[in-house]
Amino acid sequence: MSQPRSEWLFHTLRGLALLMLGWAFGAMYGLTSLGFLAVFLPIVSTLLGLAPARATAAGWIATLSACVGALATYAQALAFHAHVLMVWGAYIVAGLLGNAIFPRRWRTSLQAYLLLLLMAIGAGMAWQAYPTLSGGVFREAGTPIASPPSSAWFAVALGGALAGLVGGMSGLGGGYVLVPVLVFAGLAPHVALWLSLWLMLPLGVVSGFISLRRSTPSWSQEGWLGAGAFLGGVAGATWALSFSAGMLVLCFGVAIAIIALVTWRFLSLLERAASPEDDSAHGARR
Repeated sequence: MSQPRSEWLFHTLRGLALLMLGWAFGAMYGLTSLGFLAVFLPIVSTLLGLAPARATAAGWIATLSACVGALATYAQALAFHAHVLMVWGAYIVAGLLGNAIFPRRWRTSLQAYLLLLLMAIGAGMAWQAYPTLSGGVFREAGTPIASPPSSAWFAVALGGALAGLVGGMSGLGGGYVLVPVLVFAGLAPHVALWLSLWLMLPLGVVSGFISLRRSTPSWSQEGWLGAGAFLGGVAGATWALSFSAGMLVLCFGVAIAIIALVTWRFLSLLERAASPEDDSAHGARR
């Protein structure tokens, strides 16, 4: 009698822990539109002992759930716009081009250099946004968020193309490139993050479907993660809509710098772990 009760308690506590973990991930995603897979996957793998394929599927389930929750919240302030189709098209074409022309053997090295660049970009955005906080951390109540003007088509297309090209060459997420390009081009930060969320939606659907085909998820675990990520996405997007433009840029700059640092460190550890095998193989040949 005690065994089933203890199992029920264990599964309940584990579900609540996964719900909270998914909520934290989704909240950060809804606030910044940045994927935290480099941070999220090791945590999930450690807590649940998941195989790499299943951990990847869990990450995409959480990402897609957070994206849907954030976009549902943004729909209260911004309606679907033709610029979304433009950023999709530019991203896909440039992504296919980047993947075709860049050798895969150089991808890891390129990622390392790009991550160092993203650290500098994130720090610069945070530094630039900090003085603007004197005008307030929150938007004035009732202030509408203007949709992207028709004249912004070139900036949107350029941002989508650069994000696709970098993503195709290195595998880095599109939001890392799209949002800084759009903000530096003069678009409102809320619009930039909104477009980044729309960019991730079809990518999340496709990547999630492929990951699920390669693994066997347990919905008693991944379901909790997805539910928490959806609620977190709603919370994060709500915060983003309440923040002023300067505060939103500051949050994004700090987040992109931290994620780039963690991801760069993670890649360095992977390369260091693989180097002894390469050295031993090289010595065996000699």
